[in-house]
Amino acid sequence: MLDIRALKKDTLHTVMLQQLYSLNYMWMRFELFIRMKAPQEFGTEEYYQLHEDYGLHEAGRLAKALGFPREGIKDLTRFLEHSHWAVFENIEIAELTTNSFRMRTLDCSAQKAAKKWGMEYYDCGTGALRVRSGFFRGLNPKAKVQRVLTPGEARPECTPANVSCEWLIALE
Repeated sequence: MLDIRALKKDTLHTVMLQQLYSLNYMWMRFELFIRMKAPQEFGTEEYYQLHEDYGLHEAGRLAKALGFPREGIKDLTRFLEHSHWAVFENIEIAELTTNSFRMRTLDCSAQKAAKKWGMEYYDCGTGALRVRSGFFRGLNPKAKVQRVLTPGEARPECTPANVSCEWLIALE
C-alpha cells in the first residue's frame, strides 16, 4: 500500500491528481463502451441510477472526511468546493438567495475531450443531473437540483459563451 505519510505533500498531491484524472478518463471510456457494446442498457433507469449512486457515495465520503455542517446552502457550497467538480473543472458558484445558489461549469473538460474525439458535444445532461441530485441529496435531503443548461440545449439569453452547463441548487 502506498505510504502517503512518507510522501512529500506536493508529490502526494501530484499522484492523487493523476489518479483522479485517470478515473475521470475511464468514466468516459466506460460510458462510450456501454453505449457501443450494450446499447440496450445505455440510458436506462438502472444506468442513470449508477450516476446518482456515485453522487451519493462522493457526498458521504466527503461528509465523513470533512465533517462540515450540512444544514444551510453555504454548507453545501463548502462541500462542492471539495468535490470532483472542483478538482476537474473551473466551477463558478454564486449564491442567489439564502436557500439557493447557481453552479456553472466553465469550459468543461469533458466537452473539450468530446470535440477532440470528433463529437459535436458530450451529451451529459441526464447523467449530470443525476450525479448532482445524488450528491446534494446525500448532504441534505432537502436539496433539489434544477438543470438550467447542458450541452446541446438552447443557451439562455445573457449566458456567457464559456458556460458549459448551469444548475440551480436549492433547499426546499
